[in-house]
Amino acid sequence: MSEKVAGEAEPADQKSAQQKPLGAGDAKTQQKKPDKGKARLLGVDVARSVAILGMFAAHVGPTEYDHPDSWAFLPFHGRAAVLFAVLAGISIAMMSGSTAPAVGKGWRKALVRIGSRALLMLALGVVMNLVFIVPVWIILTYYGGFFLLSLPFLRLRAGALAVLAGVAIIGMPLASWLVRSIYFPKSLMETPLNDLGAEQLNSWAGAGEFVTTLMLTGVFPAFIWIGYVFAGMALGRMDLTSEVVAKWLTIGGAALAVVAYGTSWLALNAWGGAERLYASLQPYADADGVPVDEFLHLSLFKVHGTPPTDTPAWLLLANAHTGTPFDGAGSVGLSLLIIGGSLMLQRVGTRVLKPLGAVGAISLTCYVGHLVMMQLLWGGEPNYTALNAFWFIVGSLLFAVVWQRWYGQGPLEKLVAKISSSATRAVR
Repeated sequence: MSEKVAGEAEPADQKSAQQKPLGAGDAKTQQKKPDKGKARLLGVDVARSVAILGMFAAHVGPTEYDHPDSWAFLPFHGRAAVLFAVLAGISIAMMSGSTAPAVGKGWRKALVRIGSRALLMLALGVVMNLVFIVPVWIILTYYGGFFLLSLPFLRLRAGALAVLAGVAIIGMPLASWLVRSIYFPKSLMETPLNDLGAEQLNSWAGAGEFVTTLMLTGVFPAFIWIGYVFAGMALGRMDLTSEVVAKWLTIGGAALAVVAYGTSWLALNAWGGAERLYASLQPYADADGVPVDEFLHLSLFKVHGTPPTDTPAWLLLANAHTGTPFDGAGSVGLSLLIIGGSLMLQRVGTRVLKPLGAVGAISLTCYVGHLVMMQLLWGGEPNYTALNAFWFIVGSLLFAVVWQRWYGQGPLEKLVAKISSSATRAVR
């Protein structure tokens, strides 16, 4: 249960999004153009902050199904992770030409810049899995896998990326289920959750297991999650300064979420899907002495990343972190709704949104920082309360505002940007 944000775009990326031919001597135009670019970035940063604050709600707040306050925190569980992946796609698009894909030397530099960031995320994720003992699924290593898988598609435009995203969001969970049912069968009751570990890199066999987990069987399998990244890349190829685009993202995202979650409900409750799930779980529910529907509800936390393979009916779920087509489509729809809404709100509430934008601008620092605080405060046994979630949220807002005012770019964002920018100097 972990989420990680897209890194802040480099200054060069911001300039590419802002610099368009200006009329010579037109002072008003020269003043407004940068503001428009900054407003667009504010909206994306606000969406990043929604994702990271949602992560705090999921990691520190009470998310047990039987907790009286869980209704306020469960909606963030898992869906914030998808929003991070979509935002990662936007960052990838910005680093590879923004609305127009980079070509020639620019494309080669984008390959190196994004590839170097992928390796940094992979390494950082491995180190964090070694250092931290907090009960959080750390997504950084998987995040590096997302970046690597995006490299062959940097030259695609918005339309092609949108089609590719749709195909991947629907098709990759189905392909994954078929492959896993043959080579890596999974049962809800008997198969432990599979995650990455540094010990896997101690041998060639372990390295193969590491790659398999990263791409196919882990808690954030890159082959499934790449569809979310493609969706973000398609957004990054659009003119996000356009009010029309923001409105269509908001409306389209809401419609996609309604269709995905509604169709899943029909498939389970009107077309017999739930009955097939109940049949496979009935013996376990009887052994525990609880109704089978309650047993399924309380056991869904075990479906993290990929659904079980004992019956295709698992693919009909739309619950967060289940890795099904309905989960992916619904979560991406909500992500589009949040991003579109943030882009619209930035036009009327820039001053109010700045604290949220500050969190989004130093999102990687905030992500690592919240794990450090969890480690220092609780170690492996966090205290899951609404009050703790509140303090984590308020603390991150205050820290981000103060840091941005006095130091600007976040420390980890600056480190990643410096290393990836240095790597591009070798490109000829």
